[in-house]
Amino acid sequence: MRVNQNYFKTDEHIFRGDPGFHLCASVMEPQDVTVPHSHEFTECIFITRGMGKHQCGKHPEQNIQRGDILIIPPGGIHSYTEVSDDLFLVNFLFDTAHLPPVLLELYTHPGYQELFLRDIAYYSDCDFPMFHPADEVFEELELFANQLVRFSKTPGNHCRKLGIFMVLLSLVADARKAGNCLESQTVLDIPKLTAFLQNNFQRQIYLEELSQLAAMSDATLMRHFRAALGMTPMVYLRTLRLKHSAELLLNSRISIKEVVLSSGFLTESYFFRAFKAYYGMTPEEFRNRGSHPQKNDGRI
Repeated sequence: MRVNQNYFKTDEHIFRGDPGFHLCASVMEPQDVTVPHSHEFTECIFITRGMGKHQCGKHPEQNIQRGDILIIPPGGIHSYTEVSDDLFLVNFLFDTAHLPPVLLELYTHPGYQELFLRDIAYYSDCDFPMFHPADEVFEELELFANQLVRFSKTPGNHCRKLGIFMVLLSLVADARKAGNCLESQTVLDIPKLTAFLQNNFQRQIYLEELSQLAAMSDATLMRHFRAALGMTPMVYLRTLRLKHSAELLLNSRISIKEVVLSSGFLTESYFFRAFKAYYGMTPEEFRNRGSHPQKNDGRI
């Protein structure tokens, strides 16, 4: 019996072939028996051939065969306990916290919510998502998955990979018929929250205030906001302030101190550090240049 003794898969290890780009796809032909293991990212599995048994945590084993799709959430423990000699699969691996924002339309999709937005604690009493779409639907998914595998073999081609990624993720969400328990799934009202931040960024806002507005815990708010926009609420708030400060620098002659106060920053030192990290130059250099430079991803 083939046994893969890979206990834990980290982002750094899995995405090492294309550093900084947390998305890839790979083919397992054949898939080995594995010990229970977990990983830091989301894993979407397409069974493309053969059959076997898969186990989620300590729950009973499940039979798997061609056409099955399995979703393993970050931190989820799973294993392949039995495999046929021809058990083939495609692993679709991604970490939304390090990718550009997903479409808001997709974030509000019931299938996407059910498959990708539940806390690992939800699965203490049930298996991770697994479903079997119609053959013609699976064949379309398999086509895009194999394209992503092909482009994942070499670094770069990020635009092409992300395009296939979004199509594949949308098709998976469409293929999943939402379960009855979705009624209890809390979904963040993103437009409401972003509108609040846009209207109030010049004053001090704390995460606790946003959590109360969203009627969810800090951790749940962070997870949902990051899933929808690719950043935390506080990074989004800082970005609003930086963009406002840039407009003031370009279109007014007020002092830097006034720019800081008008943009919602508490101290000039933090403003200077955040501004340079975002725009790649100091506020004075930005004002003297008189045009919008190329910014980075906004992370400090």
